[in-house]
Amino acid sequence: MASNAPKSAPRKLVMTISLSALEHLGMNLYSNIPAVLSEIVANAWDADAKKVTVTVDAESERITIEDDGTGMDRAGVIDRFLTVGFKRREVLGKTTAGGRKPMGRKGIGKLSIFSIARTADVYTIQKTNKTAFTMDSEAIKNAISGNPNNAYEPEEITDWPAGFKKGTRIVLSGLSKSVSGMTIEGLKRRVARRFSVISPKFDFTVRVNGETIGPEDRAYHNAIEYLWTYDAQKDFVKSCKHLERPRESRAHAVQAELTKSDLSLSGWIGTVASPSQLKDEDGENLNRLAIFMRGKMAQEDVLDEFGQKEIYADYVIGELHCEELDVDNKGDMATSSRQSLKQDDARFEALKKIVFSELRHIAGKWSDWRRSDGAKKAISVPEVSTWLHSLQGETKKKAERWIGRLNTIRSSDEADKKELLKASILAFESYRSKEELDRLDKIKDENLEQILEIFQNIDDLELSYYGQIVKLRIEVIRALQHKLEQNDKELVLRDYIYDHLWLLDPAWERTKGTEHAEAKVEQFLKANTASLTAAEKKGRIDIGYRTTGGKHVIVELKRASVSIPLDDLTKQIRKYRDGVKKILEKTTFKDWPIEIICLVGKAPPEWNDASGTGPTGVIAALKNVDARIVFYDELLTNAQQAYGDYLEQHTKVDRLWNVFNAIDDFAPPSKPAKKPAKHGLAKPSKKGRKKK
Repeated sequence: MASNAPKSAPRKLVMTISLSALEHLGMNLYSNIPAVLSEIVANAWDADAKKVTVTVDAESERITIEDDGTGMDRAGVIDRFLTVGFKRREVLGKTTAGGRKPMGRKGIGKLSIFSIARTADVYTIQKTNKTAFTMDSEAIKNAISGNPNNAYEPEEITDWPAGFKKGTRIVLSGLSKSVSGMTIEGLKRRVARRFSVISPKFDFTVRVNGETIGPEDRAYHNAIEYLWTYDAQKDFVKSCKHLERPRESRAHAVQAELTKSDLSLSGWIGTVASPSQLKDEDGENLNRLAIFMRGKMAQEDVLDEFGQKEIYADYVIGELHCEELDVDNKGDMATSSRQSLKQDDARFEALKKIVFSELRHIAGKWSDWRRSDGAKKAISVPEVSTWLHSLQGETKKKAERWIGRLNTIRSSDEADKKELLKASILAFESYRSKEELDRLDKIKDENLEQILEIFQNIDDLELSYYGQIVKLRIEVIRALQHKLEQNDKELVLRDYIYDHLWLLDPAWERTKGTEHAEAKVEQFLKANTASLTAAEKKGRIDIGYRTTGGKHVIVELKRASVSIPLDDLTKQIRKYRDGVKKILEKTTFKDWPIEIICLVGKAPPEWNDASGTGPTGVIAALKNVDARIVFYDELLTNAQQAYGDYLEQHTKVDRLWNVFNAIDDFAPPSKPAKKPAKHGLAKPSKKGRKKK
């Protein structure tokens, strides 16, 4: 039997917004305090505020933002502030009552405060109409979780703060990001870099804990070395105190493409003297090109999108403004994250094409200018200038070009550049020697003096090379001495001794082409160590084998605290010496002598036997097994003395020595020291409030 029950009406088609969407669009929008504060500052701008004060209370972990703008009446709070997605420009017009172009557009920026705070107390007044309430992120989530149609009702506040007569005050508490490690200077920098309108010029000031933010708080103007501008930028150019060259105006160069794309462009692109200058005290990376619209940063960086791998890109920083990216009658350019622009928008694509073309121009200019200025800087060292003028013809031209190129090499360390300059001088001296050798065929046999002069110059070059090697070795010895003062001698030396045989004897250098033999012997010595008794193993730290200058060298590191009897020591040495000999018999190096070095902290007991063996007997006994002992405490002292004596005489005959010393002593013009960060965040008085 058919049912006569009436059919239920079809379910209405309804679009809802889930909690996760709300979190994505606003409540989890940002991850840092400066970004959130920037959203609130932007709202103050839209409210025609002239002054914004930010107070960070590190003790109570609370942030207060107050402006003197138009504020809101109760209806305004409900219809605008508490309405997520309120389209400000459609409802309130394209400009504010004060004639400003509003920064806000989608009405979701207010939710960003819950990215860093659980609770926001809002106080706002318009004329005599006061409204105050508390918003709690957890309460909001609970209210709409599972049912997006549910409304969230903030808890109203009845206690009005004394002295607050105009605008809006927002107090953030329950912070998820600690403010204890923040500095006033750091916060000022981060906020200043997000706006171009914080200035008396725009009748808009922002203060952080009593300190006014100014354009100089962006803190990169003094690092700019070269500058390209796209409008007048008089104030910024004036603030750049360390420009190596006059700024280059590029406004005319880009005008045709801008007109074709119906765009405008202002701002600047600069390069700094060193990439290290693009890392600020807070660790923020400033190696970027920021895009601004309506005086607020819209995308932190577009530089990375161009994939520039050349060295110049590491030095780039810039701020570019394009107002046509935010036009009321065209689509919103911002992505849902509000931190970048839509890549496929025709306006943005046209702008990026122009910017890329400018970057290619800048890349060429940067290379040319850095080479030219680098050569000038090097020649400012009188000794380098004298050396350069001693060159002739094509060698001199190549040297000038190369020395300039050193200024375009990716290195932030001035010491590295100095070493490169010294190496370059040696390289060109080698080139000059080659030119002189080519002249030998043209010199007549009777011109013996000219021939001897050429060979003398080659000898001088070898002398200069070795002089630099000795200087570096002395620096290694000093570094090792410092380490030995702080660590166990044998452990530190173990890392150096086998690859730096010159520490044992200045005449010893590693021999190439013996790697196979070394590997075989090393394998045997490891097996020898494994065969030692437990007591013998305690006395040995390490043992290794190397070849040097027609000699086989075995170095055994004994524990510094152990004194091994002479008979035991010679027995151990004889065992591994004879084993090594058997291996070497099968190589082409079998006729080379073997020398064994035992590095010890304490001599064998017989060393101190005044009436018996004594030092002479120990030395003789070890000589019989091709060995000698070297004391840890004497090793570096002896090496430093040997090289020091050599260097003292070397400086008198090395004609390039003074050139290299002048390079080491040269100090580039110093940049002004950064202002020290202020860690003492003010602790304002706590203001109570009462709730219904």
